[in-house]
Amino acid sequence: MENLLLEWLSFDGLILFGIGLLAAVVGVMFGAAGFVLLPSLLLVGIPIHATVAINKFATGISSFSTVIVLTMKKRVQLKKMIPFMLIAAVGGISGAFLATRLSEQTMNIVACIVLIVMFIFVLKSNKKAVVNEQPEIEEKTTLIAPFLIGIYDGGLGTGSALLNITYFLKKQFSYVMAAEMTRFVMFASCTTAFLFYLFYGIVNWGVAVPVAVGSIVGSQIGLKIIPYLKGKWIEILLPIIFFLLIVQVIADLLF
Repeated sequence: MENLLLEWLSFDGLILFGIGLLAAVVGVMFGAAGFVLLPSLLLVGIPIHATVAINKFATGISSFSTVIVLTMKKRVQLKKMIPFMLIAAVGGISGAFLATRLSEQTMNIVACIVLIVMFIFVLKSNKKAVVNEQPEIEEKTTLIAPFLIGIYDGGLGTGSALLNITYFLKKQFSYVMAAEMTRFVMFASCTTAFLFYLFYGIVNWGVAVPVAVGSIVGSQIGLKIIPYLKGKWIEILLPIIFFLLIVQVIADLLF
């Protein structure tokens, strides 16, 4: 325990804290925490499966902190989110199970295909669905997409929050509401996926804790910033974020 504490308080621990903070800010605002977190952890030599496990832990913790805040402020009704959270939780643990049986290359190929499909999906989305600033519209929603996204999130997760945001946008929720609802879903899928990785024995606590602490701070910063995002910025930035994620995954495949 003493060795872990020294590791957390070291310069490397401070860098990991900064990585977690930046990733969480990007994650809350644009659903692309993996764009910062995954390549950063891989760059410092963390294996892909351990990196995914750390990502699930950090994202799950930061999402939980925002879930508490949003619930207390009654921004999102927990009762309405429970079905989404339950199906995402099942998807998360299913994805983690599949990931431990796939190679790094196969995981990256799956990520690339999913992100390209969603990139095209976003480009074809009408402007109203992407930049709607009005209160959310109540309509019948299905749980198939959250389940599939949960599987993807548990197995790899690059851009999974962005997939959830896009799903809620297509259901005519405002961007702010879509991002806030996504935190509930991400908490569920990340938590069950992380518990599976923990059981599997591939969690590096020396890395996971400082990243998670940074993620908690970053998620609160992101919540403060997101109401100031303008619709036209979102319309431009979402496709750009998707494109950069695709480039990242393709780079992992080639190099």
